[in-house]
Amino acid sequence: MFLNLDYIYSKIYHFFTSMYDFFVGYKSGFSDALFWIKVFSVVISGAFIFGIIYSLVKFFEIRKKRMVDFAKTIIEEPIEERAKRWDKIKKYIRSNNSSDWKMAIMEADSLLDDIVKKIGYRGENLGERLSKIKPVHLNSVQEAWEAHKVRNKIAHEGDRYEISKGKAEQTIELYEKVFKELGYI
Repeated sequence: MFLNLDYIYSKIYHFFTSMYDFFVGYKSGFSDALFWIKVFSVVISGAFIFGIIYSLVKFFEIRKKRMVDFAKTIIEEPIEERAKRWDKIKKYIRSNNSSDWKMAIMEADSLLDDIVKKIGYRGENLGERLSKIKPVHLNSVQEAWEAHKVRNKIAHEGDRYEISKGKAEQTIELYEKVFKELGYI
């Protein structure tokens, strides 16, 4: 068997020089193709950037509309009624009796439940309704959860659950933050 090394070396040399020419663009239209690839990439990138900006604008419009809907739903209740319910809660929390503090928390939770129902969230109980609220719709949803957990301890443990005045006031402050964001108080 005869092996022509000159022929093999020339083919290897020719392969690498043609690859070099292809990528550098001397003998092929790769530089033209590269130009069109760049143009296409810029157009696609621009379309994606436009899509992202458009989506963000629509997202914030929907969020704003949702907050306006929240406010409209809550404003339907006369301000005197809202003030009366909130003042009752504040009266309970100012007491020196731990039963009144628990009552303030129970009343605040009931008020939150009424508001969440009016807004349109469905579920068997407040816990289920709160789980459907996303932070983009209500920034203080985590505070609502924390306050609701205290209410659950009161409801399930009853007189066995000891609550300090500070903890009760802190819980009412959580409810207050939620009510303010919702425009109730």
